[in-house]
Formats: sequence, structure tokens, C-alpha cells
Amino acid sequence: MTKPCASIDIGSHTARLLIAEKSGPQGVLRPLIRKRGYIRLSEGFDRSGKRIIQPDAIDRTLNVLKGFSHSLETFDVGSVNAVATGLFREAVNRDEFLDRIYERTGIRVRTITGDEEGLLTGKGVLNALNIRKGPFLIFDLGGGSTEFLSDAEGARMVKSIPIGAGILTQAYLKSDPPEKEEINELTRHIDQSLEEFLSEPYVNGDNILIVGTGGTVTALGSMLHRISVEDITPERINGLTLTRAQIEALFDRLRNLTIEERSKLPGLDPGRAGVIAAGSLVVVRILHFFKSVQLTVSMSDLLEGILLTCLNLK
Repeated sequence: MTKPCASIDIGSHTARLLIAEKSGPQGVLRPLIRKRGYIRLSEGFDRSGKRIIQPDAIDRTLNVLKGFSHSLETFDVGSVNAVATGLFREAVNRDEFLDRIYERTGIRVRTITGDEEGLLTGKGVLNALNIRKGPFLIFDLGGGSTEFLSDAEGARMVKSIPIGAGILTQAYLKSDPPEKEEINELTRHIDQSLEEFLSEPYVNGDNILIVGTGGTVTALGSMLHRISVEDITPERINGLTLTRAQIEALFDRLRNLTIEERSKLPGLDPGRAGVIAAGSLVVVRILHFFKSVQLTVSMSDLLEGILLTCLNLK
């Protein structure tokens, strides 16, 4: 019997683990366990300065990955595919950090490009939502970057841009709750970034399926559809529809709450309370940019895409 495979994503805000196996005559992906830990690499990371991941963030990451390594042993995992994304791509102490991860946990991690992340995420989303052809646009909003994968008439494009919920929170939303001018400055920055990095011809949101994934989008889905944190699973989240008006109304509420007040909201994991306002605003501005009034949610993403590749599944 083939041993299970594992995928690990060390992102800018969270580190995540998925262990799964190939199941059934058709060879479908069957998850065995999921884990997540908040590592907050963006805290103290100066994107325009020294670009160093801070010691506290390194310690948080190592502690989370130690827990992951125990799960790998428990499930007798045969293959571990661990990737680093987001701020790892920019950090000057990246290689030293990855060496420490291997020394302390035995997990070998490779840094992937934004394009590779976008393609693997797209693979996980398309499989989970059973999307066979375009036109579609998938965006993966992370802590340090957002990846876009589009398909129009069979021509696919992938792009990674440096806007993420964690790094934007640190750079712009310094008050708790954020002040009006902070929100205005962040809105301008998001809009300018979308215009700058997505200047190439992209699909029109009026006529295509737009799918959002990542922690912020999952949280918006659970909050707006009244799903408790304990019940957040791909089975409950995948395929949910959110309207732009719903997200805008929720954002207007979030922006006026303190982090402590947000952490008590139903459907929101307290570990995401600090970045959910900035993340929600990014989602709203993406929908405006593509002239779309709604999106479909996918919790399945990069982790599934990695394992589908590992297990040679479509």
C-alpha cells in the first residue's frame, strides 16, 4: 500500500500542513489531517529596507514545524513536499532560515516563485471545484503577496504581486481600529498596485468565474455564511458564493472594531483578527478592478495542488 504524502506551505502569515493519500479506483485525493499555525513573518519585516525575517518569527515557525514533524511520523508519510512562499522570496536571511528548519525539524523546504505558486494553487482550486475550462480568474490572497491565474479562451496567464494581508496591515493600518486616512491610503496603494502589476490584458470580470482562495477569503466565507471556526473545512467552504456588497458591508464593520473585538466575531479565527481588515479591503478592490460583483470561495489551494502533482492526479 502506498504511503501518504504531505504538503507544507510556509507563508507570510501562516504555516500549513496537509497529509493525504490516493484513494479509490479513480485515484482521488483523500485528506487525512490538516494543521495550521500562525507564524506572522511580516512582523518587523521591512520590505523596503533590510528585508530580514525577525528572530521571534523564526522561533514561531520552528515551533509550528516541530509539531508538523510529529504528525509526519504519526501518519508514516512517505513523501514530504514543503515550500516557502510570500516574504521568503524577498528575505535576505532566507537560506539561513531554511537551513535551520532542516536542522531542527528534518523538513527540507524549497522556495518557489510566485508563478509556480499561482499554477499549483490553480491546480488545487480547479480540481476541488471541478472547473474544466475557462474563462476564469483565480486569486490567492496571502500574507505577503497575491497570485493571479487567469484563463481566457484557453490562454493562461499567471502573475504574483506584492500585496498581502499581513504586510499591508503592518505598513498602513497602524491604529487600532484603523483611522480613516489609513484606510484611504491603503485603498490607494492597493488600486495602484493592481493597475501597475496587472496592466497586461486580463479577462473581464463581467463574463467569467472569479474564485478567491487564501486565509482571508476562507474567513470571509465562514463569517458571511455563519460557519463556526471548528467547522471550517473544504467540504463546507468550497463553492460558497460571496457578493461584493456583502464583503463591503462586512469590511465597514471590521474597520471600526479593535483587534480584540474582531477576535470575538463568529466564524473568525482569532489568529486572523489582526489582518482581516486589510485582507478584506484587498478582496473588495480586486472585485472592483475586475468589475465583478461576486466571487466563489475555495479553501482548497496550493496544498492540494502540490499533492495532486506528487500523487500524479489530475
